[in-house]
Amino acid sequence: MRTTFPPAEALKAQLEQLDSDYLCRSNLPATSASVSFLGPYQGCVVMWKMNLATLSHYRQAVDGDIAALEQEIFTCPFIEIKEDAEGSYQLNVGLDLTIIDEPVIKKTIIMIRNYKLLAVGKIEFGTVNT
Repeated sequence: MRTTFPPAEALKAQLEQLDSDYLCRSNLPATSASVSFLGPYQGCVVMWKMNLATLSHYRQAVDGDIAALEQEIFTCPFIEIKEDAEGSYQLNVGLDLTIIDEPVIKKTIIMIRNYKLLAVGKIEFGTVNT
């Protein structure tokens, strides 16, 4: 890892004070959660500002907005990354689950930290037939 940017440093201090690996700003369980955590991205430690939600939550958010619905069907799980302020990234994650709880948050953070092909933009994951 090269460097840690100021937003990540501030979050790191807050997480150390709370003795936590992430900061959740939502009441759980829920259909969506706002979570901040640290993780690698392009050789740096960055602050991820994640909106983690069920696909159903995303569908309901665009229900009635025809233009948005035509662009975003939300039929499969996805990760969407948008560059935010220096050293932080907005991360939208949609999962095909009924509820978001603490175990889901922890597993999603691990997934993001370990995913080697993260890039700005949207990555969709098709369903796997077994």
